[in-house]
Amino acid sequence: MPQGRSVDVEGAERLKIQGNEFYIRKDYGAAHRKYTEAIKKDPKNPALYANRAATLLALKKYVDAAWDCEKAVELDPAYAKAWGRLGTATHAMAAWEKSRYAWQKALDCLPKESLSPEEQRLKAQFEEGLNKAEVARKKVESNLASISAADMQSGRMPWQRAAALKSQKKAAQIPSCTFVIDYAYEDLKDGMNGLAETKVLATEADGRELLYGRTNVIECLANAILTDPRIFTADSPDFPDKVMRQCMFENETLRGWADSGGPAIVKKEAAERLRSEGWGKLRMSLSVTVRTWIFNGFFRSGLLSHHDFAHEMYANALDILAWGRKRWPNVPREVRGSIFEKSFVRGVKRLQLQAMHGSFVRKESRFTLQDLYSAAEDLVVDVGTDESPKEEFDECHRLAYWEYPMAAALGVVGWCHLQKAIHSPKDDPGRITDFEEAAQWYLRAAKTLPEDEEQHSEFLQKHLECLCFLERPLRDTLPVCQRIRKALDQALDIWMPPFDAALKAILDQVKDFEDKYNQEIADGKCTLDSVGELAPIKRPPRGSRVPVRLRDD
Repeated sequence: MPQGRSVDVEGAERLKIQGNEFYIRKDYGAAHRKYTEAIKKDPKNPALYANRAATLLALKKYVDAAWDCEKAVELDPAYAKAWGRLGTATHAMAAWEKSRYAWQKALDCLPKESLSPEEQRLKAQFEEGLNKAEVARKKVESNLASISAADMQSGRMPWQRAAALKSQKKAAQIPSCTFVIDYAYEDLKDGMNGLAETKVLATEADGRELLYGRTNVIECLANAILTDPRIFTADSPDFPDKVMRQCMFENETLRGWADSGGPAIVKKEAAERLRSEGWGKLRMSLSVTVRTWIFNGFFRSGLLSHHDFAHEMYANALDILAWGRKRWPNVPREVRGSIFEKSFVRGVKRLQLQAMHGSFVRKESRFTLQDLYSAAEDLVVDVGTDESPKEEFDECHRLAYWEYPMAAALGVVGWCHLQKAIHSPKDDPGRITDFEEAAQWYLRAAKTLPEDEEQHSEFLQKHLECLCFLERPLRDTLPVCQRIRKALDQALDIWMPPFDAALKAILDQVKDFEDKYNQEIADGKCTLDSVGELAPIKRPPRGSRVPVRLRDD
């Protein structure tokens, strides 16, 4: 507390009571504000931090909640409820070891016998939390998709095909997804090599490990994900443990804030560090914080379907990036770091949009269709107002950080229009307009991407689907089929088994449509002015394309 300001226990208690009333009414934002005001009056009161953590848990701001809980147990190590809330927060963050530790500490804080009814209730809650953390930790391994050693050595992996084809594509002077895939895989490979180099030098009495290794591993992994998340593959069954250990090692070594609270704490302490230490150290601290958030969001979303957690991580990163760009607008890139470049920010926005979309599709999101639409529109504007590099050597970067984010955003806008149309009454005058809008947005998304990119074919298929909903004649739909098949020929030369199931499903659907109506035209049963009916696509089972893939070699 600043010098000269006295503790106001009574004022803090009044604010706490008001916060409790707001919390009971589920007005968590108002409750959070009251607890924050109370903390300013009585900053050594652990209950205020624990209560504010409860509001943050309700708001699904798990990093900030964990920080408040840690502050509470620092002030009162025997505070069982604070330990329990820390267990909840770290469970949501998929930090299983921390969660197990917190739940066990919560149990240890309770009396061993003669428990009151409330203590018995807490004990049951803590035991359940501990059990869930242990079960969830074991579940991680079962969610890893395996790629056989034979497949890894077959030359059929997308990154292997990209490396083999990129020179040919470059010579043809046409955009290609092979540039992006290869670009991303080089970063991934560098990161995995660095991860393998990290060694445990000693284990201290409290169980903490003393590590030695590179401090740019998470930077490489995050760069790979931002460039093309599809290439991500783990290389051993213990990868989750190893990479989480690496995150903690780098964050501690570079004095990051990845597990020390949210953006508000970073902003406060970063400004102080800049004054005392300069950019040399601060640049690395900010970088490891932002990149760790990005990596954790992606990894846990892909591995455990924690889309809300991923959104929080991306939102934290974007908050710091926007703040840094505004606070230091004229500081050169080589001084403040590449994380504040518009292209980097756009890469994070793309991941956030995809997490929002995935959460919405699975009906597990707190976002509305309008939230999703607005986020996509924001990304469209972002790309459209930032001139892309023209130099030849920047082609990979241009595709990854201009064209791909634009296509992702256009595709989501198309999806939103399609959902509105599908769920509108048939007599709704806006229904046709939404189908037309969806068709155009999907077409724009496809045109933004290289022809050999798998998503080019997927967006064209959605465009075809919309045309059929609109009952457009075969003279409009059959040419789209031809475009899809031409694109699929190229895409399937890169996305081979076991990654081709979705593309083959599109190929089967389009081929059946073409064959049926070309034959009917030849037989005189219909004309190009007739309307064709597109059969439902036979989609591969969910989980056949898992973002996190484990090599079993």
